[in-house]
Parts: sequence; C-alpha cells; structure tokens
Amino acid sequence: LSPSSYTARGSFARKGIPIPKSSSSSIIPSSFNYATKSQREKLHQIGSRFGCHTCGSRLLFRQVRLPNTKKMIFHGDHIPPVSVAKQINNRWYNRKLGRTVAQRFYPQCTDCSNKQGGLLSRAVNAGHRNLHAAGGGSESHFHGWRMRVGHLTGGLVAVVSTVGVGNDDARWLGSSEEEEAEVLVHSSRDRIRSIQYWLEDLLYDAKRMMSNVWNGR
Repeated sequence: LSPSSYTARGSFARKGIPIPKSSSSSIIPSSFNYATKSQREKLHQIGSRFGCHTCGSRLLFRQVRLPNTKKMIFHGDHIPPVSVAKQINNRWYNRKLGRTVAQRFYPQCTDCSNKQGGLLSRAVNAGHRNLHAAGGGSESHFHGWRMRVGHLTGGLVAVVSTVGVGNDDARWLGSSEEEEAEVLVHSSRDRIRSIQYWLEDLLYDAKRMMSNVWNGR
C-alpha cells in the first residue's frame, strides 16, 4: 500500500531484468540504452502478470482490445533512471573507485513513464543535487485503491489460523505455548500462500479467457 516513487523501484516491482554493464571502451554505456526487442517481450510478460511496477496497472483492457498487436504496451524502465544513475556515477568517490551503479529494467506503463520523464526533466533543469529523491515525497504515486491479493493477508491470517483448530489440535501442535504458536504461524503462512497463488492463477486465466473471447476463439 506504500506510495511508489517515480525514481526508484515501485511498490509493484516483482521481477526485473538485469542490464549488463558496458566495457570501459564503450562511449555510451550499454546500460543507458533502451530495452532490446527480446527484453521488451520479457518485460511485457512480467507486466501482464504483475503490472506496472509504479502504479500496478496490468493494462488488461488494452491487452484485450489489442491482443495480436506486435507493439509492446509496457516500457522498459531503467531503475535507477538514466539521469539518476549518471548523477550517482559522477560523484567523486565513485569516479575515484571506478564504480558504476547497477541497473535493472522493470515494466512501466506509458502514463507513469511520461510522469517520470517530466519530473526528472524539471529536476535536472532546476539543478537538483539528489535526483533519486525527485520522484518521491509529494510526487509519489498513491495506489491505495489498486488492490492485490496479498492485501487480504491480514484478514485471512486470523481466519485460517483459527478455523478447524480445536483443543485436540492444540494439544497436538506442541508441548509448550511457544511451540504451538510457531507451528500455528507456519501453518497459517502455508495456507495463505496457497490461497494467494490460487487467486492469482484464477485472475491470470480469466484474463486469457477474455482475450480468447474477444478474438472469437
């Protein structure tokens, strides 16, 4: 539920693609280039499953409308962004040690990509000395209404931890209160995880079914 900074990994970032560092002889670091076609295809798969790493949108309706399009609807977002990475790499101690910041690509929707670009452009023009912080604070993206299955965890823990556990089960759990509590916690986590995976798969299958219906398959 935490807001996402536009200049750091978003709250919905689950999987990223490492960007290989270029050789010292390269004029333009390869990590500053756009994502390749194969990288964008992979990012599209990640974005379809987990959503934009900043706002969480999976762009479901756009994918249903354009199921056969070759255009990838998720951008490859450099994290940290290129201007942020350049600023970090240019700090005197990093130049002295020859260190460069590691970057990854994460899927990002067009709206968040445009907002990020505008924020960084204004920050660079204003001479912001810490670009990494330019997309946070009041500029962060609030996504409290974009729920995920994991947000149900708090309520489900209380339910699955107590349902079906009687006195006989409690005596079986352990010889002490500490052991009983530990076993109960592990059991609850396993139940929650299985429910979460089941719901995520259900939503993923529903999206694919909608796409097939739209195509008349």
